[in-house]
Amino acid sequence: MYRSILTLFFIFHISAEIFACRIWAVISKSDMALNMATNQELEFVSHQLDALYAQSQYNQDGWAVIRYGISVEPMTETIFRSELPANQDSLNYWTTMNEMFGEHSDRIGIAHIRAATSGASLIPNPHPWIFEANKTYSFVHNGGASKELIYDLITDNGLDDTWLEEHPPQTFGSGDWRDEGWDFVVDSELIMLLIMKQVNIFDDVLIGLEAAFSLMIEAGISPYMLNCVFSDSESLYVYGGNNGLKFSESESFYSVMSSPPDNSVSYNWEPISSGELIILNKDGSTRYPSFAVVQSSESEIVVPQKPELYPAYPNPFNGQVVIPFKAIGDRPISISIFNISGISVYNKYLSTREKESGKIIWQPDKAAEYSLASGVYIIKMTSGVNVKTSKIMFIK
Repeated sequence: MYRSILTLFFIFHISAEIFACRIWAVISKSDMALNMATNQELEFVSHQLDALYAQSQYNQDGWAVIRYGISVEPMTETIFRSELPANQDSLNYWTTMNEMFGEHSDRIGIAHIRAATSGASLIPNPHPWIFEANKTYSFVHNGGASKELIYDLITDNGLDDTWLEEHPPQTFGSGDWRDEGWDFVVDSELIMLLIMKQVNIFDDVLIGLEAAFSLMIEAGISPYMLNCVFSDSESLYVYGGNNGLKFSESESFYSVMSSPPDNSVSYNWEPISSGELIILNKDGSTRYPSFAVVQSSESEIVVPQKPELYPAYPNPFNGQVVIPFKAIGDRPISISIFNISGISVYNKYLSTREKESGKIIWQPDKAAEYSLASGVYIIKMTSGVNVKTSKIMFIK
């Protein structure tokens, strides 16, 4: 009986691995293009692309790749989609991938091979999902989530569907998404739309991502079902659970894969732990181990405590004011100060040292580019979906 249970677990684990979508991404560690990599690094990435190609035999719903150049401008013309698996589309696959490291000035590449789990399957791979705003945002996902649940999060339980009316999900010619086309809506696009709604609300990618992931986790979606790579055309934001994604660093670039090759002995692949976010860009790598949740040893999701903003002192104040707070783990926190007209006069992300100290000091005459008037100011502390405010009085 014990052996049978182990056998069933092994079969389930292998089947889940075989039929899951696969993700690959690469980003230059400088302003230079990927084609500046050394021969050893090109061999390293060749192993990755070989592995992705081989994995496509288990992912019969097409492959796609987006390439971002050095210039941060809309790049939709550099997306290639194929309705065939890569191993049946060899010429296009290798031509497109080789161009990335050839004469083109590409800094970022994100590829996805698909095993359809929701929505339309007989379509060219819709990943990476694209959202055009001031720049091109993209999103690839390996996992699954209830479309109804994500819809409720976007629309505040159906009370406000303005965001979806303005940015309707695709149904690939199968009717209106609010009616017969709903069966062809893909859960990954809804996740992308939830993220972009939060980015739009907070006008900040990092805070928007944390807000979106916090909403999904608190609604019961496991980080294991949210392995994904998001890009704002300048950085890669890599999130996941249960080691579903791994990343590696070479001299010139970072690589991300859901299933790295086994023969890359020259480079280490580091797993991304559950609920962790890693930001990769030209400034290096930044890890947030408890970005949206903390996971216990029993693999139970534990919603973290909320940060707190305490009363500033002295209040009223003249030269400077102390702003005390309580930070939670490694979650990013920003503190902004606005005048009574809603104009921002101060904004910063807290450093690790500042979060550990539990306070910052604001000196209006030194922090502002212009002289501030006496009066009431609003302190706003933001961490994901948690927003705290308080009032202070500045007297010259």
